[in-house]
Amino acid sequence: MELKKITERVYYIPNPANIGVVKDGEKSAILIDSGLDDDTGKKVLRLLEENGLFPKAIINTHSHADHCGGNRYIKEKTRAMIYAPEIESAIIQYPSLEPLYLFSGASPLKDLQNKFLMAQPSNVDYVIKKDERKLRFDEIELGIVPLPGHAPNQVGVEADDVLFCADSLFSQDVLKKHKIPFYTAIDRTRETLRFLRDSQYKFYVPSHAEPRESLTELVDANLEAIDGMERYILESFHGRKKTEQFLKEICDHYQLNMKGTQQYYLMNTVVMAYLSSLHGRGKLKVEVSDNALFWDKI
Repeated sequence: MELKKITERVYYIPNPANIGVVKDGEKSAILIDSGLDDDTGKKVLRLLEENGLFPKAIINTHSHADHCGGNRYIKEKTRAMIYAPEIESAIIQYPSLEPLYLFSGASPLKDLQNKFLMAQPSNVDYVIKKDERKLRFDEIELGIVPLPGHAPNQVGVEADDVLFCADSLFSQDVLKKHKIPFYTAIDRTRETLRFLRDSQYKFYVPSHAEPRESLTELVDANLEAIDGMERYILESFHGRKKTEQFLKEICDHYQLNMKGTQQYYLMNTVVMAYLSSLHGRGKLKVEVSDNALFWDKI
């Protein structure tokens, strides 16, 4: 791990999910996300100590385990305050909610109860309200920027005109490898991407892409991936279909070979997000017939 400087007060730690570090005074630091697990937390603390910094707070952009899994270890060792937005804060405190909602609210399979879907629980000291746009610390004020879509109430964090933009968009390598990124709300994802394209921050730090001065190219690639998925769904209709039919046909079309129940339920959630969006915009209708739920084109 290494600490990379962006401005005099703003740094980031390259990681599978990039971690932000904002100095508040000479020796205190505010972390933006904390990585996947205790091991990441240990490495982050060691790196901060080597650079004469002590974490006073963690701001979680959302509740996925690779962003909040280091919370517990860091909090136990430092008593850092944990901040998180509404909804996301509930899952951070009660991680079993994530496999629960993926499994339609029923008691989830054991395969869904792992560290990639369930971070170690950590108490959230401060819940960021829906309309809250600033967080004030001793010597710095951070901006809170709503970036929903990937997670229900995901936020970005702004410091010195640098935006840590969480999982609001993905690198072209990720899009090429995974083909269908995880979203829970397609319409809100589009709104977030358009906001980012029109924004004018000096620098951006996505969680799963290289930091950069402009997001235009990445935004366009992510929007095209979403539009391509919708085009395929609408063009593939030849009579009504069940959700599972869509899931199989989409994976076959994109040459995805789902491995295990975790990937199945994550992909199922993404497909449901697309179907819900198209239904809400009047392009699909839904009906229950013969004890099954069917989708059809309007």
